[in-house]
Amino acid sequence: MIYPNEKSVQPFFPNAEKDIILEVHMNGKIRFDILLNTIYSQFGIAYKIINADLEYINGNNFGNIQLKLRVDEASLEYLDNYLKKYKLVNSQIDVTKKKEAS
Repeated sequence: MIYPNEKSVQPFFPNAEKDIILEVHMNGKIRFDILLNTIYSQFGIAYKIINADLEYINGNNFGNIQLKLRVDEASLEYLDNYLKKYKLVNSQIDVTKKKEAS
């Protein structure tokens, strides 16, 4: 009789993804394009830029950006640790979809 390897069994329900709006205050420690590249390439998180109010001073980026992300808990934790590494202040807002009245 063949038994499945219990260590490699995927969970029945995948991790639930949710939409959030992430606001990041750029402090000049990392460039805006590198931040976006890391979010998409390294963490595999698709994003939409909602608002970007940035200033470039001597090659450094200062200002605020707002991104709409679709993430699960694990990738959100990785992203939060990455932002803390560069001391980027951030806030997260859960997005709820409203149903249209019929």
